[in-house]
This record gives sequence, C-alpha cells and structure tokens, in this order.
Amino acid sequence: MALGNITSANAAVILTVDTLFPSGITLEQFATDQAVTQEEVILSETRMGIDGHMAAGFKPSVKPVTLMLEASSPSRAALDQVVRAMEQNTTTYECTLVARVPSIGVTYTWTGGVLKSGSTFPGLKAVLEPTTWKFDFAEMKVSSI
Repeated sequence: MALGNITSANAAVILTVDTLFPSGITLEQFATDQAVTQEEVILSETRMGIDGHMAAGFKPSVKPVTLMLEASSPSRAALDQVVRAMEQNTTTYECTLVARVPSIGVTYTWTGGVLKSGSTFPGLKAVLEPTTWKFDFAEMKVSSI
C-alpha cells in the first residue's frame, strides 16, 4: 500500500499587496500546527416553505483566510507595515495570496482581498505567542502545479 504525501513543510506562500509589495513577499516562519487556514465558505442560502418544499440559491461570499506567524517571523515586519499604511492613509490595500503545495500538486490563489485584522503584538507568555493575520478575499481559485 502506497502512502500519500500530505506534508505542508514544503509549501510556499506569497503575499502581494498593491503599492506596498507589488512584487510579493514570501512569508516565513509560520506557527506550529497552523500556518494558513480558510474558514468555511457558505455557498447556498436555503429556506423551507410552510408547504414543506425547500428553496435554495447560490450566495456569493467572501473567503476568509487566516495566517499565523511565529513572533520571530521576519514576515511580521511587512504585515506591520501594511497595518501602519492603512492607519496612516485611512485606506485598504488590495491583496493577493498564493499558496503552492507541492505535496498534493496544488496551488491556491486568493484574489481581491484586504487585510481585515492583525495581532501585531505577540502575547508575552513563557514563550512569545504567534501573531494572527485575517484577510477577506473576493475569489479563490485552485490549480494544478
């Protein structure tokens, strides 16, 4: 029986931010056990009529993605810069995120996004906590490598 390779150790994640990082930056030093996650996306709205028949319709929705970086990650400085730029210029910056996962031969591309929230302060515990960065994207595409 052949084993399937499901490692994420060789994954590469690149974040592009309009005008700030148009060439993209490779994100480094993700948190242990959680690097990039996408929350569940609601695809349909449903309701049941009083006669017992269900009605359903496709519902466009944002694609929420969370990045978790170790406190020592050099990528934190770039994300801190995005936060400062948003605060100083009172605007959002369009983001694109690309996650290439060679172990399963897939690339995930999220486009039309914005940084929604970020924990720039790593919790001061016995060891510093990871920082969490949340984005909302308009689209997500999956392609083969």
